[in-house]
Amino acid sequence: MGKYSPLGKFLKASGRERIEMPFKDIERILGSTLPHSARVHRAWWANHAGHIQARDGWLAAGYRVEHVDLEGRVVCFVRSEAKNHLRKEGKRITLDYRSFEDFARKVMSQYFGVELMPRKKENWPKCFDLVSPDYKIVGDVKYFSMVRGKRIPPAKFSNISEHVLFLERIDAERRFLVFGNDIRVPQEWLKRYKHVVKSVEFYFLHSDGRLEKLYPNNSHQRRSPT
Repeated sequence: MGKYSPLGKFLKASGRERIEMPFKDIERILGSTLPHSARVHRAWWANHAGHIQARDGWLAAGYRVEHVDLEGRVVCFVRSEAKNHLRKEGKRITLDYRSFEDFARKVMSQYFGVELMPRKKENWPKCFDLVSPDYKIVGDVKYFSMVRGKRIPPAKFSNISEHVLFLERIDAERRFLVFGNDIRVPQEWLKRYKHVVKSVEFYFLHSDGRLEKLYPNNSHQRRSPT
């Protein structure tokens, strides 16, 4: 049995789709401390079968690392089959929320030229999805659709308003929301409420990788490298 096999056995036995685990709990399961690299390098938690900790640990149990908070010493595992990375419907490719979040993280990291990961600072209202290591760039991912494809989604509008307020209140140089699925949702929200936005940028990420800036101007459209 490999060093990280106990972690794999624990995850598999849990049967849960999503598990957040403090590093100290993982160390308790392993019966040993995690290496220094696990505490300082996000790459240690990569979902790569060439890494023994991934191969014998979470990948062997059918899980993937969704995100890691190195400062807070917490890792989140999700069952691989729950992610449904890409689904093809005819010629159109659709994403579920978790897959879109991964997609958005890659594209926005390329766009800003820095790795964006889930992070939280003291006194922040939440852990934001896309944060630079120096906390100067902060964003969140939204994957919304209209109600039954037609009607305004009140609960989702409230969620957007809440996150705009959250972002406006934190100390950062760039604040943004990136949307996927249905561009009408952020467009309709902006028609009604853009007057309350002071510094939050709005983007829409198309399924083909095109990144469109909706606010403060809608003249920017870019195809992100994949």
